[in-house]
Amino acid sequence: MCEIDFTLLMSVYGKDSPQAFRDALESVRCATIKPSELCLVIDGIIDDRLESVIEAYRESLNIKTVRLATNVGLGKALSEGLHNCKHEWIARFDSDDICHPKRFEQQLAFVSKNQDVDIIGTWVGEFESDPDFFHAIKKTPALHLEIIKFAKSRNPFNHMSVMYKKSSVLVAGGYQDDYLYEDYALWVRMLQNGCVTANIPEILVYARTGNGMEIRRGGLKYAKSEIKAQWNFYRLGFLSKLELVKNLAVRVPVRLLPGSIRKFIYRKTLRR
Repeated sequence: MCEIDFTLLMSVYGKDSPQAFRDALESVRCATIKPSELCLVIDGIIDDRLESVIEAYRESLNIKTVRLATNVGLGKALSEGLHNCKHEWIARFDSDDICHPKRFEQQLAFVSKNQDVDIIGTWVGEFESDPDFFHAIKKTPALHLEIIKFAKSRNPFNHMSVMYKKSSVLVAGGYQDDYLYEDYALWVRMLQNGCVTANIPEILVYARTGNGMEIRRGGLKYAKSEIKAQWNFYRLGFLSKLELVKNLAVRVPVRLLPGSIRKFIYRKTLRR
């Protein structure tokens, strides 16, 4: 495998758990191949506990911080961070998840053998509190044509698992103000641009879900976001009119259901 320098892009904000954040950075420190730099966007004011975690890992992970005066949300924070990433290859990771020790090693091995690829993601194991006991696997298709087909109805990548080419992301417009769809909308624009994609069909990231996320992601605001995003996919020519109608008929009602039912649907029908 040839050596490829890459940046790990993360964001942290005031409501993040210091312990979960520490666990996330520790998993990166223990990786068989570590990022050349970690570009960390500090999205607004954070407390001393989060600051101390950053300082504890600053040297070992070569952390470069990008501080935002106010909390602007994930999409805008990552957009700011993207422009501060030094290397062409960028890996994404969230501040409360866990990396498999061989995540970067396997992704870089794939990139070395498939130099035309623009995005490479992985499967994710979802857990409540202990990554050794995950309750669901979020699987995504491995091959490019399968990814395009899958993307017509669902997000084809687990955002916290991807590595991508900075230049390809920027050509597609980078992260935009797509509430709830910051990453999905980006992938669609990249696919429309002819970017080559793949997923490694292995669990290489463990995503924390025991924080009420599945229950919270509902209501009128989320429903409106679904409608806006799906309409934009149709307007871009990525969806047919029939695909648009089918997606809205399935996705919008889920956002309006009670949180406990939505959680059941996520875990029992959209995961494996």
